[in-house]
Amino acid sequence: MNRIFLFICAATVALTSHAGGLLANTNQNAAFLRNPARDAVIAIDGVYSNPAGTAFLPEGLHLSLSWQAAFQKRQMEVNNNLFTLNKENQSPSRNFEGKATAPVIPSFQAAYVFNDKWSVSAQFAVGGGGGKCEFEQGLPMFEELIGGIVAKNGGESYQLRQNLTGEQYFYGLQVGGTYKFNNNVSVFAGVRGVLASCSYTGAINNIKANGMSADEYTALSQQAIAGAEQAAAVAAQYAALGMTEEAQKYTEKAATLQASAAKAGTIAAMIGDYQLDCSQDGFGVTPIIGVDVNLGKLNLAAKYEFRTKINLENESDNSENLAQLATQVPAVAVYADGAKVRSDIPALFTFGAQYQVSNSVRAMAGYHLYFDKDAQGSATAVSKNTWEITAGVEWDLNDKILLSLGGQRTKYGFADSDMTDTNFNISSIALCLGGAYKFNDRMKLNVGYMHSFYEDHKFTNANGSACNYTRKNDVVGVSFDISF
Repeated sequence: MNRIFLFICAATVALTSHAGGLLANTNQNAAFLRNPARDAVIAIDGVYSNPAGTAFLPEGLHLSLSWQAAFQKRQMEVNNNLFTLNKENQSPSRNFEGKATAPVIPSFQAAYVFNDKWSVSAQFAVGGGGGKCEFEQGLPMFEELIGGIVAKNGGESYQLRQNLTGEQYFYGLQVGGTYKFNNNVSVFAGVRGVLASCSYTGAINNIKANGMSADEYTALSQQAIAGAEQAAAVAAQYAALGMTEEAQKYTEKAATLQASAAKAGTIAAMIGDYQLDCSQDGFGVTPIIGVDVNLGKLNLAAKYEFRTKINLENESDNSENLAQLATQVPAVAVYADGAKVRSDIPALFTFGAQYQVSNSVRAMAGYHLYFDKDAQGSATAVSKNTWEITAGVEWDLNDKILLSLGGQRTKYGFADSDMTDTNFNISSIALCLGGAYKFNDRMKLNVGYMHSFYEDHKFTNANGSACNYTRKNDVVGVSFDISF
């Protein structure tokens, strides 16, 4: 019984990274969408991707305001013979879909270069989550659970309604300073404050087993209990009269009715309506260090973001039966009002290179490693760390127009045993393209589009279902850069 509550609470994980690790977005400026290999760029969006490189910007103030919109679908194709017991859809195969939308993902970068030695930078962005995910038809695990209850108790059919929705935002405000040793080497040290704000709502209701609701099973259980008491009383009367055979007959009848009452009561307890309304808030700090090595045509850069420790505190208004269960099942208590939940953002190492092929063409590449296994509180067991490689090219068509494209390969370390309906990340290849228009030496507009091609992950889950999980993801964005 505890599984249904655990998964209700976890089921509504919102839109995860548009590009990046389990809880980290690396596309924090629209320039990423036209070319994801930003780890060694000398540009204002480097405040996030290569903060040490801001030392090589011209003296003065540099600003970038960015907007992105992301649209994602989570698709689960599941096959289980238990589904044939669903009175409204007796097919063993189901398609479940979660729609995640983030129509407004803002970010802001600023850098001020004082002189040939010192510069400071700041950024505000949604560094993780960033949207709303809704499963209008629920998740397959609930059908598997209800179907299993019905089959175990000899039933022939079930019905249910599901709706699960969640929102998750990790707002990040980053500040830091860069020191330029000479014309070739600069270093960065900074910190990012992360404010986490999440909300989860959901319901599983209108559940019926063999066409009967929880209330009807409760009434049936009470009737059986009353009948058992009457039979026991009659058995006692016969026993008092010495009529052993008749007493035994009614004693057996009482036992049968008691068993029926217990069975009906068990089913009633399992198919009651459940409501979740939980919001979570927390705060964490991310120390960041970086280095940039400029060798003329070749620029190299590296960055390390330390693990961000975050404790989320719950504010919940759940249904009473959920609260009652939490007193008996400790795992459910973590979603009770006032409970604290650990949700670390993994440490991240990045390395990048940019090479000036000609006066008008630049080639870039990068590598990212997320230390997922060291992060505490992950909702999913991670077998291996996540890694990414990026590549891109930019071409100055003329003094005004820049064209660019690139790609990113993301490889998650999930084993089949790590995959659940609520937490599955699929390895992918993302293609990015776009360009920039330079109004003058001080103002530039970036536009970009990214589409991710996800793999199909086929496996058999713990409930014996044959599963095929995948995703779809599209992101568009615009940013405006200005220097003073």
